[in-house]
Amino acid sequence: MEMGLKMRDEATRLTSALKGDSQKRGAWGEAQLERTLQMSGLVQGEHYEKQSSFKDNDGKQKKTDYLIKLPDNKHIVIDSKVSLISYEKAVSAETESERQLAMNDYIRSVKKHIDDLASKEYANLNGINSPSFVLMFMPIEPAYIEALKHDKSLFGYGYDKHIILLSHTTLIPILRTVANLWIMDKSYKEASKISEKAGDIYNSVCSVFQRFEKLGHTLNTASGHYNDVVTALAGKQGLQGKVERFTQISKKASKEMPQLESRHFHCDTSKLEMHQQDNPVKNKKLKKK
Repeated sequence: MEMGLKMRDEATRLTSALKGDSQKRGAWGEAQLERTLQMSGLVQGEHYEKQSSFKDNDGKQKKTDYLIKLPDNKHIVIDSKVSLISYEKAVSAETESERQLAMNDYIRSVKKHIDDLASKEYANLNGINSPSFVLMFMPIEPAYIEALKHDKSLFGYGYDKHIILLSHTTLIPILRTVANLWIMDKSYKEASKISEKAGDIYNSVCSVFQRFEKLGHTLNTASGHYNDVVTALAGKQGLQGKVERFTQISKKASKEMPQLESRHFHCDTSKLEMHQQDNPVKNKKLKKK
């Protein structure tokens, strides 16, 4: 009870301070909305824009209070509406009849704001990819609660016109969801980058395996050629046996002939070949062929 009276007193002081200046009321309402956006973890420019301009089908320019960005280039339009004068009269009324009259005026004021927002047809503007509804933010929580208590059909009145009435308390969960969508989107993009990089690394490793396989085959071939040359030079019918007699007929033949031996170098490329056969990417391409 005391908390309710305190909130009402604060609302009364606020409405008394702002009721004489509509521009000041509007600026205050927008400031409360932006504060709620930031409290939810949204960042201006990245997750929302202020006073964005768009043109309708007739070329007329229209501005949104706040345009909430969603992943995949989606949007939600939020507009702040402050109805204070009638509400302040209802709060400060001395009799129940005066309070009822002031509350009726207050409800009419809220409905006028709803009608005004509905007439702008933000969802149909070029450049806005938004659901068919617009969020209408009422920055004074007690005023929002009293409006819905006094006219239980008020929320439905706005809903039928695709206007959703929200206060700070009811807007926060929606904005938290938006913030979580951006976190999920960022995680997905980072995972995609990691996946792409992993694919690049895998392809690079495959290229190294292929080069090693070719090198192994080349070394095996070179080994065979080497042994063939050794046989031709140092074999029984080789060149070495034919020229050794030159040492007997020439004093200049003083160098010692090295003894060449066959070398049995073998590079085992079987594991590399098995890797190529077991390569799911390569097998998939072969199947397509």
